[in-house]
Amino acid sequence: MFRYRTCLLVLAVIVAARPLPGQESDPIFEHLTGEWIGEGTLMGRTAQFTMIWKHQRGFAILEFTNAFVNTDQQATPVLNAIAVYRTSPANPEAVWLDSRNQRVEIRWETSDSTLVSHWTAATEAGRTTYHVVSTDQVEVVDEVVSNDTWRIFGTAEYRRVHEPS
Repeated sequence: MFRYRTCLLVLAVIVAARPLPGQESDPIFEHLTGEWIGEGTLMGRTAQFTMIWKHQRGFAILEFTNAFVNTDQQATPVLNAIAVYRTSPANPEAVWLDSRNQRVEIRWETSDSTLVSHWTAATEAGRTTYHVVSTDQVEVVDEVVSNDTWRIFGTAEYRRVHEPS
């Protein structure tokens, strides 16, 4: 009897931990999971970036910061943010909250090793493209749209500093 109850309990835990049918996570979020440090440009200036992706039970949480890097290598913080993504392709949405007091709505799509986040805020719209180059490298391009024209305002090349836990 004990083994039967134990087997039922284990089966119940396994079933409860899995996403519901149709709610499976897109694999891109597993590839992004971890801690990343990036270097690149932001609004035409040298910048540094960090992103930490955590993935759990149908959601991905992104913690993000960026800063300008001065000629003396001193960093001046620009923005910090947190975003929560639903990771199911059936519900490709997210919300981003940042230190500018912006709330940004996101709809996302993927193809192979790329996540494209189409975002809309109160005063702007744009897209952020995350391209997973390898297990230890991600390239990111940030664009804003103005008068039906896309303009790049940020690029970064990230390297992984910590594996997913």
